Amino acid sequence: MAEEVTYADLKFMTLRQTKKQQEEGGIRDKASPLVSHRWRLAAAILGIFCVALLGASGALSFKVLQVHRIARRQNENLTQQREMVENLLTTLSVLQDRNLNLSETVQQLSNKGSNSHRCSPCPERWIQHGENCYYLSTKWNSWEESKVQCATLNSRLLKIESKEELAFVLESNQANYAFWIGLIRRTAGSPWLWEDNSTFPSDLFKIPEDGSSNYPICVSIQGGNLIASDCLGYRFCMCEKVVSPA
Repeated sequence: MAEEVTYADLKFMTLRQTKKQQEEGGIRDKASPLVSHRWRLAAAILGIFCVALLGASGALSFKVLQVHRIARRQNENLTQQREMVENLLTTLSVLQDRNLNLSETVQQLSNKGSNSHRCSPCPERWIQHGENCYYLSTKWNSWEESKVQCATLNSRLLKIESKEELAFVLESNQANYAFWIGLIRRTAGSPWLWEDNSTFPSDLFKIPEDGSSNYPICVSIQGGNLIASDCLGYRFCMCEKVVSPA
């Protein structure tokens, strides 16, 4: 009797365990779609995040490339500007040296003139010769601008009126600098005229032609030589005026 009860109990327990396993299996089966849905949702979100991250990375790379190009362009412009400044400084240094040498030459000539005329009737830095005072400009100008500069000094561009004056002028200008004088030819084939429109005497000196077709053409003195060139070129100039009465 005891054995039958035990068997029945075992059978009941077995059935009960089987039912419980079936119920748990059903729960797992019911939970499985939910878990699968959650995994798919998480994968989709992760995919979207990855795509967004790739897009942001691409946009950032493009911005970095743009900044790099702009920086390189600015660096190239800065290099060009630096080279231009260096060239300008070099040119300025050369011009300053030339101006210093010219000033020293003018001073020497002034001293030479003052040795024979201690009480010179000419202004300071002007050179007296005969009845005239001469000034060697230290500024570069075109012929027309030089004409104006001499006028502001109550003088005119140099007008050579004799062989003796020509010899003095050529001797005074032994430095390798070009100085405008008041001689001009405004059109091809027209006569050479002084600044005051008086005719140039051809027997005074010969004007070497430069073969240029640019007109008007003006005359300058350089290193003791006479040169004809475009009036728009830049030179120093030589001014002249009559000695002031004592």
